[in-house]
Amino acid sequence: MNVLESGTGAAAGANSTVVTAGDAAFAWGALTLVASMRRNGMAQRAVVGAVQWPRRMRDRVSALGGVTLLDLPADRRCVTCQKPMLMAHDAVETDWVCWADSDGVFVGDCTEWLSNESDGEIAVRKYDPPPEDFTPATLATWRRDVERFCGRANPEPRYATRVNAPFIVVHRKWRPFLERWRRQIECVLPSDVAIVMGRGTPYFQTDESVLGSLLLFDPDAPKVADDYRANGSADRTRYFAHFAYNPKPWQMWNGWAARWRGEVFANADWLVENGIVRRAELPLTYRRDLWPLWRAAAPAAPWVWRAVKARRRLAAAIRRRVSGKR
Repeated sequence: MNVLESGTGAAAGANSTVVTAGDAAFAWGALTLVASMRRNGMAQRAVVGAVQWPRRMRDRVSALGGVTLLDLPADRRCVTCQKPMLMAHDAVETDWVCWADSDGVFVGDCTEWLSNESDGEIAVRKYDPPPEDFTPATLATWRRDVERFCGRANPEPRYATRVNAPFIVVHRKWRPFLERWRRQIECVLPSDVAIVMGRGTPYFQTDESVLGSLLLFDPDAPKVADDYRANGSADRTRYFAHFAYNPKPWQMWNGWAARWRGEVFANADWLVENGIVRRAELPLTYRRDLWPLWRAAAPAAPWVWRAVKARRRLAAAIRRRVSGKR
């Protein structure tokens, strides 16, 4: 079944494409994100980067209509570092491109936030106040690296803070800038970097930090829009909700993400009603009737998830060690 026709936002947002990505662990997140677009009448095309997804999840996302799936090779570098490559990909054929992290959903019809008032601006949220890792030492490293890899750099930062990048909107005329972002990621981040690095490092937030360095010091970077509207500051009925912290709603509920349980449940119901997923196939955390259980477990969820991740890392290390001895 193809449900693209159910959208009503195509005319206003036909010149925008939403891009996201994830490995197999984030496939349910990407499915929920695109489902939130369709449920809220957003018929814009979506480009989804998929790393080792099972066939069933690929079919489900494709069934939402207007979706281009791009197979990404398995890489030791986290998928989020693929942002600039995917935003600049030829599969994006519109003037505007919007990156949305796959651990989030659209609340309401957010078509208006998928383009900017000026094609010379990039919409991305600035931290206010600046985070603790925004230090003179970080700025010095950023400026040095921008000058080294871009050929020149602003003598002083353009802004007094750095940016947060789960949601980005920029005109496609900035493809050369996206390419500089991609190249800089490859030059300054380790080949096996995760979503974050050790605190105190200049690129603690990996791809996000590299983007921040360019927006502050690259003389040819787009201007950061003064008004970031996708966070609900302009309209609390239409915004991008970012779950941010682990675990994610399709894994376990934590206190932060719980505020959007109604949206997640509504998207899950919509997927079932439109024949994309059978109710028995939903993650248990997407079932409304089990919410009392997840609500009670939410305070402990981050600690439980850390233990699960630690056990997985230990098991992977043991497998590598055993394999190396053979």
